[in-house]
Parts: sequence; structure tokens; C-alpha cells
Amino acid sequence: MNKPPARTKTTSDTDTAVSNRRRSRRVFLKVRVVARFRLLEREWVVDGDTRVVNAHGGTVQLSVAPIAPGDILTLTNPDTDQSETCRVVRIEALPDHGFEVAFAFDRPSPHFWAVAFPPTDWIESLVDHD
Repeated sequence: MNKPPARTKTTSDTDTAVSNRRRSRRVFLKVRVVARFRLLEREWVVDGDTRVVNAHGGTVQLSVAPIAPGDILTLTNPDTDQSETCRVVRIEALPDHGFEVAFAFDRPSPHFWAVAFPPTDWIESLVDHD
């Protein structure tokens, strides 16, 4: 009996595997937030705009950024007056100005973004945590 040839991994297989590991679906959404964090022995309060968000975190563009992944910051959504503590996951300098900071909430926080019709996995993320 002949076996079919072994399938080799493709880039799309890798992309699919990465997206399957994501805890909740990403949404491209610009929300003004206020970031608070400690840097060089002082507290910074910096306005920023998100680029991508999900129930577990997102990315925000800031003019000043924390030092390194693992640093703690507090984000406030001025529209809802809700604040959440999160950890910096990644920091990238932007060519035009400022930094893009990827962050993860300490707990799933889908309501932080005030999205009227969030993806279903955002709400499901609360089942084990609330």
C-alpha cells in the first residue's frame, strides 16, 4: 500500500499555528489611553493611541516608553474611566517617532475597550476569570 507523500510545513501553516495560539482575536482599533509607569526613578503619565487590541492586551504608541519587557504599566481608558494593570511584552522604536509597546493585561479585560460587538472569544475569556 502506497502512503501519500509527507506534507512539508509552509509559511501559511506557521501563520495559522501562531494565530491559533493567540488567546483572543485581535481587532484593529484606535483608542486614546493614558499610560502610567515608572522610568528613571520617576512616574510618567503619557497619552497614547492603541493600534491593535484584544481581550488580553494590545499595542499602544507612546512618545516615551518603559525600559524593558516585563515592566509594569497602568492603562486608563478616558472614555470609560477604567484602568487596568499590564506588563510590557515588547517595545519597538518607531521610525517616525515614539515607540510601539505591546502589553498584556494581568487578567482578561474585554470590557476595557468598550467595543459594542466584541469577538465571541473576548467574552469567553471571562468564563474562567470572573
